[in-house]
Formats: sequence, structure tokens, C-alpha cells
Amino acid sequence: RKKSRRHHQTMQSHHFPRDKLYSQNISKIIHNHGLNGVISLLARRLARLVIKTAKTLTSKGVIRAASVTAGLFVLQALYVLVKTPRLSPPDKSGVNFPREGLSVSLQNEDRCRIEKGSADSAGKGSKTKWREFRLVLIGDSPVEGIGNSHHSVALSGRTAEAFAKLVCRSGREHDDRALKGKQYDSVRYWSYGKSGLTARGVNREMVPLLHRVVDDVVSSSNGDTAAENCFEKPIHAIVLLCGVNNVLDPRPTTFYRDVHSLIHSIKHHPKFGSIDKDTPLLILGLPDFTKLPFLPSWPMGWILGLRGRYIP
Repeated sequence: RKKSRRHHQTMQSHHFPRDKLYSQNISKIIHNHGLNGVISLLARRLARLVIKTAKTLTSKGVIRAASVTAGLFVLQALYVLVKTPRLSPPDKSGVNFPREGLSVSLQNEDRCRIEKGSADSAGKGSKTKWREFRLVLIGDSPVEGIGNSHHSVALSGRTAEAFAKLVCRSGREHDDRALKGKQYDSVRYWSYGKSGLTARGVNREMVPLLHRVVDDVVSSSNGDTAAENCFEKPIHAIVLLCGVNNVLDPRPTTFYRDVHSLIHSIKHHPKFGSIDKDTPLLILGLPDFTKLPFLPSWPMGWILGLRGRYIP
């Protein structure tokens, strides 16, 4: 040990001090390369220092930040799970929705009347045959009507009213057959939704109910009145709403493939293939999760918003 200490002290005595060596290097660079050489040397040393510091901070800081964010996300998820109220849907919602549907007719340009019954009973006593626009909505909790007391004020009823204002005649326009675009007397709609369904769940549980509506309408078109009423279309429009529960599902998602399978199941029903090839299918987009009031803005709202933007 004594020999190694003496050797180390001898080697230190023969070397220049750090400051002196650094000053001699700079003086040589100035003599050989001028001021540009000094600037390049300082830039290289500064770059090395920045890279070394960044590696140190990145290796430690990212792990710490990820751990804190993950822990905060779990706490926020538990908080939302406990604090979010469980709202009930209206009566006769989901699979219990009236099989004959609900009818919306336009009283005037601003008011609609909602009634229940078949097209034949609605058209009794009228000189002209009753024509109705048939609309089917399928999806998850908004289609089920969660948080509403009646379907008339839920998404399905409001959507039917909007269609009625576009395609239906009011009482004053009832005899004007030449009215452009308004050739129907009412909108009949069916709303099949269930809270918590993903795109695959909608395909498995709600699409058969849509096909049942098609079968009922086609089977009732044997009479002359119903055939005129059908206009060679059992369904005139379909509204699809899904994807929110796919975003909330922590498991790896197959949303894109599931939606394609869902669309295929809707459009390739045998009755659609032979009668109704051009029924429009309206797919509602996903909401912006960063603006939902019951979600904390960061990190939960930001992470779900990012997942919602890139999941389709």
C-alpha cells in the first residue's frame, strides 16, 4: 500500500494541474486554429455535458414521472368509479323497447307529437295513405336513454324529432304532395341500447333486435296498405353509437376490426340484401374525453382523450 501511494504521488507530481493543462490546450488551439477552434472545442464539451446530463435525468426522471402518473391515474379511476352516479334508463328501454316502435309526427314547424301504435292505426280516417319514415338506433348507454325519464327527451327521441322536421309534413302541409323532400307523415323509431356495451357487444346483443325489426316490417308488407307504406324500404336510416366503452376498457382493443364486423352484420342481413341496399348508416363519432365533466383533466382525461383520438 505504501509503494502504491508513493507511486501515485510521484505520478501526480509529474502531471500538470487540471486548470494549467486546460489553459495550455486552449492556448495551443488558439495558436493553431484561431478563435473558431476554441468555439468548436467549447461547443463539443458543452454538447457532451448536455447529453450526459440528459441521460442521467431521463433514466431517473422518466421512471419517477411514469410511476407518479400511473399511481395518480389509478387513484382517479377509483375516485370516478365511486363518485359517478348510477343513472337508470327510461321504462321499456333496451331489449324491452316497444316492438311496434314509437311514432313522432310533426304538428307544426316547431312542435312534434309522440304517439305509440302501428302505422295502420295512425292512418285510419285519412283520405291519403299514411307514410312513415322508419329509423332504428343501436348502441350503448346514450341510445338506452340513461339518465332520462322518457324516450322522448333522450337521444333517440330527439333524433327522431330532428328527422321529423326534415322529412315530414306538418298538418298544414299534409295535402301538398309536391312538397320537395317532405314526403312522410311521421317518423317511427326503435331504440336498442345497453349500458356498458363495446362494439363487439352491440354486434352480439343489439343487431339481432335490428334484424327483428326488419323481419317484422317485411312480414307486415303483405297487404296493399303496408306495401305502399313500405316504399320498398323496411328501414330508411340506421344510427350507430359505440366506442366509448372500448376507450374505457383497459384491455388491448380491437375497435377497428369490431366496428367493421358490426357494419358487416348490419348491412348483410338477407332482407337488407334483397330489399334495402342503400339504407344510410350514420355512425356517431367519439366524444372528447378531455371535456367530460366527471373526469379529472390530468392525467386521466388527457390519457383517455389521447386513446379516444387514436383508437379509431
